Amino acid sequence: MDQGPRWEQAVVDRLVDGRWAVLLVGSDEREQVVELACLPPGVEAGSWLKVHFDGHRLAAVQRDEEATAEAAAHIRQKLEQLRRRGRRPDPS
Repeated sequence: MDQGPRWEQAVVDRLVDGRWAVLLVGSDEREQVVELACLPPGVEAGSWLKVHFDGHRLAAVQRDEEATAEAAAHIRQKLEQLRRRGRRPDPS
């Protein structure tokens, strides 16, 4: 019985030459290089996706807006912690 595509999470690690996207796929962060034209419009480094590969071919892709927003919030929180840590009390 066909259960449909096996979806995995992936993050766009970087874009190369305006033509390629390097994805880190799954919990083991396997590197996959795909044509940027195969991804949804507006995808950029740091975007999270749900992907399905048929071998090394990207067979299906969806934006994962929730995971992208969660990652961005986590980064903002970490940056704020670093900013607070970097502040020193006024010696006066």
